[in-house]
Amino acid sequence: MGEARLAIEIGTMKFNAEGTETWVDAKFDAFITQVKELGFQPSRPSKMNGNGADTTEAPGDVGPLAIFLKEVNAGTSQNKRFLATAVWLKRQGQTTIQTASVVKALAEAQQQRLGNPADILNQNVKKGFCVKAGEGFYVTPEGEESLSSS
Repeated sequence: MGEARLAIEIGTMKFNAEGTETWVDAKFDAFITQVKELGFQPSRPSKMNGNGADTTEAPGDVGPLAIFLKEVNAGTSQNKRFLATAVWLKRQGQTTIQTASVVKALAEAQQQRLGNPADILNQNVKKGFCVKAGEGFYVTPEGEESLSSS
């Protein structure tokens, strides 16, 4: 078995390991267990390339919002642009998202503003793409799936 090296940052938490693949895997599993015990649920949809290799980006490494919106064909649909921006924020590590965060991200990326963000959230909730939670909301797996299927 060969040598392996893994370095990951999730917010302020960092993981670095170097050694045999088995040892690094065991240490990474222990790290994820500790992260979950702290209440953070790391999730990232897996993307496979043509060779079957996982090419998923680590949280926080999702590229510019404008490019992401273009990749998912958010176009002129305010509902889709809102949802795509929420997914982009989620992939940056935000677990509960606020409507104001979506508006701010779009403005900072110099993207077209939303007409009525609260109403757009409600429309995405009705479709099952988002769920309100406390002071914010989160994107459902169906919401993420809808971006890749359209």
